[in-house]
Amino acid sequence: MTYLIFRFYGFQTLLTDKERKEILALNTNDIKKLDNKIENLYSKYKKEFESYKSQIIDIIEYCLFNDDENLKDLKPLERLVVFYSKKNIEEYNILKYNQFNKVIKINKDISKKTEKEIIKDLKDRENNRYGIQEIYEIDNFYNLLFLELYFILQEKTYLKKCKNCGKYFLTTNSAVIYCDNVFADKKTCREIGANKVFTKNLEKDEAYNLYRKVYKKKQALAKSKGGSFEIEYNLFKAQGKDKKNAYKLKEITKEEFIKWINKQ
Repeated sequence: MTYLIFRFYGFQTLLTDKERKEILALNTNDIKKLDNKIENLYSKYKKEFESYKSQIIDIIEYCLFNDDENLKDLKPLERLVVFYSKKNIEEYNILKYNQFNKVIKINKDISKKTEKEIIKDLKDRENNRYGIQEIYEIDNFYNLLFLELYFILQEKTYLKKCKNCGKYFLTTNSAVIYCDNVFADKKTCREIGANKVFTKNLEKDEAYNLYRKVYKKKQALAKSKGGSFEIEYNLFKAQGKDKKNAYKLKEITKEEFIKWINKQ
């Protein structure tokens, strides 16, 4: 796998001619030699990889997560133009060497078909095997990295920063704000976030606040006086749980929930 990455995904453009020839001369079945060679090369170019990572984070933060009011109405690619024009490009190789060729091709040979046949095939959406493809021709590692950024900033894929753990994640849904990584107690950030949002909304809810006040009052009386007050508290606690869940699931209205609380 390391060999394939270096051989076919642009990493070889970082290497010297000698290093490139040494890798291509290796027997791909000799995994141990390949791993040792790649590990040594990675150690050698580690600082460069870290630099590219830092560049990508700078660009992403500016184009996607910058709260500057002046950038508010700009799309990510428009923000990139501002970034490109205002930053020292010598410090950003990904932007400095961002030239690549884009061509549009169809994934089947249609050279022998007539114009009418081609049009008919393309219009047949359900059985269309002649899909149009965007093909990007790149010749170095910088173009590879920039192409990934380009797709993200085109908003074909959304790069988000999780509102719970703060880590980056990819999604195809622009409304998603929490990632699916396990955060704590075997719960994902999305599960934890949903509970946080629900709790936060409840704290602003008139009926929920009234329920909490009555609950705490009955709890205090049960602890201090016991007897009938404790029985009343336990009854309210049991019935209240059902009523609260019914309110949460919208099985009863806010007015009905408040009316029930006031009768207790």
